[in-house]
Amino acid sequence: MSDHEDHHEEEIVPLWAPFGKGLLHDLKTKLPWYASDIKDGFSSKAVITVLYLFWGALANAVAFGALLGENTDGYMGATETLLATAILGMLYPLMCGQPLTVMGATGPIAAYIIALRGIGEAVGVKFLPLYAWSGIFLSGFLFLGAMFSLSNAIRRVTRFTEELFSVLVSVIFIYQAINYFVTLFAEKNENGHGEAKAGLLVGLLTFFTATSIRGSRNGSLFNQWTRNRVADFAPVIAIMLGLGLAWTLIGHYGIEKVDLDFLSISDDGIAATTLGTDVRPWFVNLGDINGAGIGLAFVGGLFGFIVMYFDQNITVRLVNAREHKLKKGEGYDMDMFALSLCTLLLSLVGCPWMVSATVPSLNHCRSLCFFGTEATAEPPNEQEMEEHSKKVVEKIRSMMEADIGPDVEAALGNAQQGEDGQEVGAGAMSGANHSQMAAAGGPQRLKRSNSHSELVKMVHLEASSGLENLSLPTGTGITGCLEQRVSPFMVHLLILLSLIVARPALAGIPMAVLRGLFLYNGWSNLAGNEFWERIWLFCTDPTKYPKRTYIKVDLWKVHVWTLIQVVLLVIINLVMSSPAGFIFPIIIGLLHPLRLGLARSGYWTAQDVENLDSHF
Repeated sequence: MSDHEDHHEEEIVPLWAPFGKGLLHDLKTKLPWYASDIKDGFSSKAVITVLYLFWGALANAVAFGALLGENTDGYMGATETLLATAILGMLYPLMCGQPLTVMGATGPIAAYIIALRGIGEAVGVKFLPLYAWSGIFLSGFLFLGAMFSLSNAIRRVTRFTEELFSVLVSVIFIYQAINYFVTLFAEKNENGHGEAKAGLLVGLLTFFTATSIRGSRNGSLFNQWTRNRVADFAPVIAIMLGLGLAWTLIGHYGIEKVDLDFLSISDDGIAATTLGTDVRPWFVNLGDINGAGIGLAFVGGLFGFIVMYFDQNITVRLVNAREHKLKKGEGYDMDMFALSLCTLLLSLVGCPWMVSATVPSLNHCRSLCFFGTEATAEPPNEQEMEEHSKKVVEKIRSMMEADIGPDVEAALGNAQQGEDGQEVGAGAMSGANHSQMAAAGGPQRLKRSNSHSELVKMVHLEASSGLENLSLPTGTGITGCLEQRVSPFMVHLLILLSLIVARPALAGIPMAVLRGLFLYNGWSNLAGNEFWERIWLFCTDPTKYPKRTYIKVDLWKVHVWTLIQVVLLVIINLVMSSPAGFIFPIIIGLLHPLRLGLARSGYWTAQDVENLDSHF
């Protein structure tokens, strides 16, 4: 088995490892690639990605910073979130095991911080000391997780949990964007709905432009190389058009009538906090809390560990998915170790905890992917491809023998031998098979367990899987990825430089543009998510069903499985937004045990579960 297959092969790994063993293994795997990670980052594809992701990371920080500021009375706002995003976003890709992930604030983490403040207020404990001590304990749990390889457990988790969590993150993004535009219309001022109409127009232009141009990759205009380059620039083009429209409206109607909402940036410089250092200094006073508060902080750190464990590791798992054709191996324990250090620093200065954010990370990875016939980072190994091809051909041969019986077995066997007794290719085998079947009187004389169409579908699925594992160009599919550490570092360096030297320019960015990009990020993150596909399956034309393994399962069983996930998604959202939001990490932690219970319920066969809930 090749190294590439080893990288993607799902295997049963121990739930933990002796102290430091897994981290040392990650270092041995990733350090030999470190120089390559730097060198490969100096490419046009990485530059394009930096230009796009800068806006996405900025929008992410501003949106969640504003949300936290509203719910913490400004003690943790946009200033703290932006600065933490910039500095930690540069440190993390230099230390972590999977640099394709992007450090940032996330919906689940923000919801948990808000819930932590709520429980602190209820028992009379000040927010920042409670938060800082919770973060210290959380950092300790993350350190132990790295040392004992607790991230191994995430490899047992299947699509049921991973894709539900991914949809949860997308729902948070989409909800925040839509809620912003709805709120604009709810807040009517003396100019009527001028701001709301202009904001909605700018936001929708940004969203639909990015979505449409991104979809041009599968179009028919120009050649594939040109379509790929244009699609890579989709978000950047959308942002430029959104900014152009916003300022055109302002120039034509006047800023008083348009009255757009702009990015709020403090005028006091980069060293100032949201409330000012006189009210809220950078370093948290760890002594301003009693013993009971520290006990509550221990529980807060433990629950925070559950949220961060899933948020971080599921994002890394999604990035490491075999569809992205990664070559440089994994480093889950390096990721967790780097995260523990970052969390400790963030806690001491009262900035929001950050993890590998799902939407920016997936957009970053996909922006760096090679499509169709684009050149990949390294050429395929011909010997490995030949060995894998033989396995695929043999599996298809066995599939046909099992389905249409001994009448064709002899034809298949003879077709594999040439006149000199040597093995011939799959195309010759197919031709010989067809001739001998015709001589035998045609397929109608054979006894089949499946129809012709069912057999063709089975063979097609197997052949498609073979092409995917071979990384062969198939239309506009992913054929490789530019794995490097430069682009995430540069994205966050640009954010830091913007905060230092371009604050007036940042203050001229309409929030509607960033919210439109927010909507695009959430929507694009749903691409390829099987849970999301199955939600719409009940109203999809059967002839247009996606080519997925779950199509092999009885349709009602598919709908029941999907309905259970939808109910869980609704429950998590309701709990997150309720006074009991502090406990929502427990529900997330119970998702995989629930999935194991469903598999043992007897309603679905083992094969049904495998088809519905395969590993990435």
